[in-house]
Amino acid sequence: MQFFNQISQKLLFVVGKGGVGRTTVATSLASYYAGQGESVLVVQWALKDSVSPIFSSPQCTHKETALPSGFKVMNYSAAEAIREYFVDHLKMRLLYSVIIENKHVQKLIHAAPGVQELFFLGRLFWLVELAQVERGYSYDRVIVDAPATGHAVSLFGIAPAIANFGITGPLAAECERVSKLLADSQKTGVIVVTLPEELPIEECYESIPRITKQLNRPPLAIFLNQSINSSFYANIDNIKNEDWFLNLEEKFKDNYSKQELKLILFALTKRNIFEKKLYDWSTIGENKDSPIPILPLPDIGLMHKVNTPFTVIESLAKYFATLT
Repeated sequence: MQFFNQISQKLLFVVGKGGVGRTTVATSLASYYAGQGESVLVVQWALKDSVSPIFSSPQCTHKETALPSGFKVMNYSAAEAIREYFVDHLKMRLLYSVIIENKHVQKLIHAAPGVQELFFLGRLFWLVELAQVERGYSYDRVIVDAPATGHAVSLFGIAPAIANFGITGPLAAECERVSKLLADSQKTGVIVVTLPEELPIEECYESIPRITKQLNRPPLAIFLNQSINSSFYANIDNIKNEDWFLNLEEKFKDNYSKQELKLILFALTKRNIFEKKLYDWSTIGENKDSPIPILPLPDIGLMHKVNTPFTVIESLAKYFATLT
């Protein structure tokens, strides 16, 4: 599978329902691309940096911070982004100090719908298009560990929505350039992360048409985290008839243990069913003419009995390398 050779976009949004492994996938991608010799930055927008601690590093801030893994990470701050925009980009330090920094104006800015999102996208635009010109450095890849699905999807439509208000001046220019970056399929792509479980799969069905509508193109791929399909687990469909399983069941002396084993089997079978449904969905209906690629990611903990975030990310990065 030549999947990674086909991703040329510099700006990658990793989106998905909370708890499906967005951070794990975004960080594993960053580790993989860094291992390929690329300069990579992971951008978060979260209450707390969740990437740095994986690598035993201090919490990062709005400023890009290098990690031992070979890539950099930052956690977006709306206040810092607004200061950068007016002071560093527009060179309006006096305006910022006298008006924008006023606590009442700050409250209004943070309460106004869409303003923080627009500055978040503006920061991404700067990293992708202007960092080299204004600061002398650039990244080969900017990977966005996006907020949970609803918030993430709204990002793609916020600039056009604000532009429709008929505003003029610097904010209008910001909307225009952000919109152009998101609309450019050669520069910007979206990866949807899900799990083979009912709620994540249902949200995947709902979010992908919205993403496609906002960007006028489908996501680059669906990353199916913790997959248990037959490429990783042979005979998963017939596991209950396998000799090893029957022998294992016979070894249990009490009914409670046997019931627990059956529950585990039921859970695995159910995950496999939802995985098949996702594959069917991606190739029928509106998607049948151009199916969205699905990349199954092995359940590292289940396969290799590892349970630390670092070892999972390290294993996924190595797995990605086998697909190129």
